[in-house]
Amino acid sequence: MQAVIIAGGKGTRLRPLTYGCPKPMLPLVDRPFLEWMINRCREADVCDILLNVQYHSQQVIDYFGDGDRFGVKIRYVEESTPLDTAGAIKLAEPYFTGESLIVFNADVLTDLDLKALIKFHKDHQADATLTLTRVPDITPFGLVEINAQNQVQAFREKPNAAQALEFLAQGINTINAGTYVLEPKIFDIYPTGEPLSFERKVFPDVLDNGLKMMGFVSDGYWMDMGTPEKYLQAQVDVLEGKAPYDFGDRSEQISAGVWVAKTANIAEGAVLEAPCYIGEATSIGKDARIPSQTLIGANSLINQAIAAGMYATGSMLI
Repeated sequence: MQAVIIAGGKGTRLRPLTYGCPKPMLPLVDRPFLEWMINRCREADVCDILLNVQYHSQQVIDYFGDGDRFGVKIRYVEESTPLDTAGAIKLAEPYFTGESLIVFNADVLTDLDLKALIKFHKDHQADATLTLTRVPDITPFGLVEINAQNQVQAFREKPNAAQALEFLAQGINTINAGTYVLEPKIFDIYPTGEPLSFERKVFPDVLDNGLKMMGFVSDGYWMDMGTPEKYLQAQVDVLEGKAPYDFGDRSEQISAGVWVAKTANIAEGAVLEAPCYIGEATSIGKDARIPSQTLIGANSLINQAIAAGMYATGSMLI
């Protein structure tokens, strides 16, 4: 099994955070989100990773290198111009080994069981397996219709309110959750180096060509972190234990929802309100108040009350 992570997008919905940083390198609490994804692959015994990069690509390459220090093998597939989601995968074709591909969008935080997904794909001898999830409001999303055996039947456009009620009455309520297991042969019919979309072209073609596409429904945690509001909510969910995250041995939870790096210095009298996070080599003074939903990154000095919902790194507030 090989992993392909699509990490080349500009993250326009997250601006200004992404003006100088590629979206998957934005921190999830104390490390780049992309590192969280790579660790998840390793834990699922998927250690051959193809990493699609384009926007600020050198930041990604410099940080991860060949992947050795993360216990994986990483090779980079760099786009000179954006090729859309499936076009980026096609560009990686020279590295394909013939094994199944597990494909990730680099902006989804989820507790999806990757080993269960891979087993489901193999057990059903599928050509493509899409992870699906249910959301309270289906109107912002295209829908994926499956039958009683979880085989994909059709793709539906974003519904208006009236159409949403009709779909829900028919039991059509699952959306594409952004992780796929694909057989590399489905890319054989497409040229390399041209824009290609999964949603608009590849997935409909799989159905039209009579190939087997399954839907793996996961009702666990799922968050598209593509907007500032969702990005902040993902951080809060991690601190509150709602989203999967391994703090490792670098940080400790000193009270419910309050995580502090072991190299941080918290003065007596400082107030830390849950949920919050204090990063490595950071000093919090005696007059500081860190309000709920605040993350202070590494190498910061805080000695006064600050505004809630803040993510600071390398900051000094005296």
